[in-house]
Amino acid sequence: MSKIIYLFHEGIRNLWRHKLTAVTAIGSVFFSLLIIGTFILVHQNSHQLIDYIRSKYKIEVFFENHVTNEDAQLIVDKIKELDGVQSIALITKDDAIKIYQEQFNENLIEILGYNPLPNSAVINIEKHGNTEVDVGPLITDLEKIPNIDEVVYEGTLIRRVEYFYNITVRIISYIAIGLLVITVIVISNTIKLSIYAKQDLIQNLKSIGATKRFIRTPFIIEGILEGIMGAILAIAVLFIAIRSGNLYFANIISFKIDFDMVGIIWLFAIAIFIGLIGSYRGIRTLLK
Repeated sequence: MSKIIYLFHEGIRNLWRHKLTAVTAIGSVFFSLLIIGTFILVHQNSHQLIDYIRSKYKIEVFFENHVTNEDAQLIVDKIKELDGVQSIALITKDDAIKIYQEQFNENLIEILGYNPLPNSAVINIEKHGNTEVDVGPLITDLEKIPNIDEVVYEGTLIRRVEYFYNITVRIISYIAIGLLVITVIVISNTIKLSIYAKQDLIQNLKSIGATKRFIRTPFIIEGILEGIMGAILAIAVLFIAIRSGNLYFANIISFKIDFDMVGIIWLFAIAIFIGLIGSYRGIRTLLK
């Protein structure tokens, strides 16, 4: 037990002795894990964002003018059976004229003497997690149904949103990988400085028969502590950003951004991993 306490004490003392380089290493871990945490956050919540965006764009189907309410209902029942349709709502001519009057404050029947608006329907498309929506086959099937005059869908906008989303995820991934490599190098250099500063002590420990594991462990603990401290800072900043974002966007979006325990565990695991790799890289050549 006393040996373990000594090793941890030495690891902490190494951090304190080289405060400037330790701060640099912790800062590198912090920025790396902040990017990675953002990536995890986007991954965990992207389905909510994409579904929210998709929910704002629907397929509108306009029937030919001669189609009655009864015929329109039959067509709607037929559309319900198509692949990709989550739900569909019929908008009758009477409903359409009321909606028009509420939006534009004009009574078309008084102006024109008749109701020019056709029966129509609004289709909600099915969504499957983060996978892109391909409405092409559904649009084709709709256009083949008799008595459908026009199919309107703003698919281009959704495709652009999903395209830029995928590009953003890739960019964040590349940046995170690059920062991880830089962080490992910074930690290894910090460990090397610690080793250079303790060369006399290391030689004395070797002369009295200390094992390589005993000599290396404090430096490994130093690297792990740098990783954990960087992770704590990154998680704290992410939680502050999430809380602030949820409060700010509460009246704009209908869902809350969340960062669950799995993401936190991943960040700590990555922090410990890069701390191990960095410290091992630092002691590999100097402590043979």
